[in-house]
Amino acid sequence: MLRPASAHVAEAFGINEGENVIHLRTLRRVNGVALCLIDHYFADLRFWPVLQTFSHGSLHDLLRDRLDVELTRVRTKISARRAQAKESKLLEIPNMAPLLCVRTLNSREGESLTAEYSVSLTRADMIEFTMEH
Repeated sequence: MLRPASAHVAEAFGINEGENVIHLRTLRRVNGVALCLIDHYFADLRFWPVLQTFSHGSLHDLLRDRLDVELTRVRTKISARRAQAKESKLLEIPNMAPLLCVRTLNSREGESLTAEYSVSLTRADMIEFTMEH
């Protein structure tokens, strides 16, 4: 859907709060179990006709295949927080259950402007991080 950018979305794109952005919410399931709720934001409104057709699979594959837009990860910010009521319902977990929150900025390959900002909320009971050094 098209919606006015909130403060944190506007900051991610370097635009004014209230400017229209594309917002898509996806829910990832693994073996039928809700795992991850992702809010995707795009400032380039030209993506909207194609993004409206998205129903499953990889959003980045859709952008690459239909618009020849290749996205590259620029920044990842990881934190933890508790699930709010609506998130709990969608993720099928108790209210206030722990979530891993991953905020990402993606740019078009070869460009510096942010093309996608996403906020991913993953059930902490179904995720494990391994970092090798």
